[in-house]
Amino acid sequence: MTARAGARPATEPRTRATGARKADRAAKHAFRARRVLPALAGALLMAATGTLTAIEVISASLDRQAHIFPYRWVQDADWNDWYALAIFAALALIGVCFVLAALLPGTSRIVPLHGRDPSLIMGVSRRGLKRVVSAAAEGAPGVSGVRRVRLRRRQVKVVAETPVHAPAGLDEGVAEAVRERLDQLGPLPTRSVAVRMLHREG
Repeated sequence: MTARAGARPATEPRTRATGARKADRAAKHAFRARRVLPALAGALLMAATGTLTAIEVISASLDRQAHIFPYRWVQDADWNDWYALAIFAALALIGVCFVLAALLPGTSRIVPLHGRDPSLIMGVSRRGLKRVVSAAAEGAPGVSGVRRVRLRRRQVKVVAETPVHAPAGLDEGVAEAVRERLDQLGPLPTRSVAVRMLHREG
């Protein structure tokens, strides 16, 4: 009985950590930007190409070729000419852009929050997170207002105003207040805090 009781606390933190990692992955996946516009553009481009190809094939089978595609230009073109290479380069660049749009994460309007249960996913809007950061910065000593808050993927930038003529050290107090609030909220991924103080007469 004693051995069992002593073994349980060693496994519980490990289980909680595993659950927290699963919850974080679930939240990031749920609130990942879907890149609707690139997907819509790619779908429309493929639909248009397929439609034109179908028209060309059907008209050719009926001996009434539509001549949508420039066959003569394709037959007579020199593939080493600059304009042919430019067309191929443009098509390749478009393809690379679509691939990158599919692989790289976009900027979501919702910032996922750290959780412990994968079945309970939470998030906050970017505007809401900015308001939280602004309120935390305004509550720091010596701050009269917040001019700007910028959210980056790994960093929060705060530009705060103070009536103090020599605001040395105030930026660290503001950064600490913002970091404490972010730790309570738990946005993903974890962000560092950068603060710039501007003097303004009250």
